[in-house]
Amino acid sequence: MELTEDWSDEEMETNVFLETRSKSNLAMCSTVQDSFVAHGLAADDNIDRREQVLMFRNIETEMESELKRLMEEGQFDRAKSLGARLESLRKDFGGLQLKDEMSKQDRQRKLFGKATKIFKKQQQAKHGGMEKDVEAELRQSSRENENFMAIQRENLTLELSRMKKPRMKYSKLRMEYKTAEVRLCELKQYDDAKNVRKMLAKIDAEEEAKFDADFQQTLQNKIDLLTKFQKEAGARQEEKESHVRWKQRRLREKEASISVTNLNNKMADMNHCMDVDGKMRPELTVRPSALLKKRANYNNTTSKHRGGQLLDMVKGKSAGDSVFIESLCTIHKFNDKALLNTTKYGEKLKWKGYETDFGKTFQPAENQLQGLGPEFNQMYD
Repeated sequence: MELTEDWSDEEMETNVFLETRSKSNLAMCSTVQDSFVAHGLAADDNIDRREQVLMFRNIETEMESELKRLMEEGQFDRAKSLGARLESLRKDFGGLQLKDEMSKQDRQRKLFGKATKIFKKQQQAKHGGMEKDVEAELRQSSRENENFMAIQRENLTLELSRMKKPRMKYSKLRMEYKTAEVRLCELKQYDDAKNVRKMLAKIDAEEEAKFDADFQQTLQNKIDLLTKFQKEAGARQEEKESHVRWKQRRLREKEASISVTNLNNKMADMNHCMDVDGKMRPELTVRPSALLKKRANYNNTTSKHRGGQLLDMVKGKSAGDSVFIESLCTIHKFNDKALLNTTKYGEKLKWKGYETDFGKTFQPAENQLQGLGPEFNQMYD
């Protein structure tokens, strides 16, 4: 692709282009922060163990070369100081691994605390929903029971309204007096018959009143019997509702108690695993030993990651899904600092007196790459 303008004079020099790859004198590093800065990183950046070991090995190689040179020149005091600085760096890089381990453990504990709060809120919401469901079922059962009792009372009222008074049966004494009255009339003893009739009238009034009272008592007994039955049924319904409420409450309390025990056991298991890992000696080798090598699915099963695992669980993670993702920005602490070797695209920058817009695409022609050296061409490709 040919250029419409001649940019050959504005090309970046090779040493300027490769400046970000050059490192300062690593033998002058005295602290871990100096080592980070010497490798083009911020002093508070967070890198993995392998990168830390490679960084230390680079420094160690250069320092050992410097030590060899100093000893050949007979500068033993400077060699002693440099050796002490190398050992100090070795301890500092080892301590950096422990610091990273402690940082990871603190993060897991924070995640565990966050997951515990979410889990308890979810469990409280679940138990609240269960209690509401139980109360709704009990109210429905109570309404059905009241409707059934109302139907019973209505049926009894209808039955009593259709019940006819039975034929009255007089007593044997009354029947004898009636027979005596008839015979007295046959014998034409009217005065005696009149007296018997008066006695019959008195007996009939008493027996009819008693018969009516007995009939009304029979009706009242039916009403009292139904009332007693419904009262006992109401008491049984209350006992049933109380039993269901307490049973569900005990189930919820048991589930909450088991959850607390489970969380405590997970926390104890996680702390134990963290204590064991925290006592491991740091390794400054590129290839980790068997103690540091992790098996497949280590992050999903290890006790040390109970915080992330529990947080994934409470967020509804399914098999094969990923819920918790470590932020890529957590490895840097920007704090509005000027970033090293960072270009803000979209802004107009002055480059050797020529103002250009990096929002546009720029591709130099092949003939303009000649003379810049094979290293630049290889880097550009």
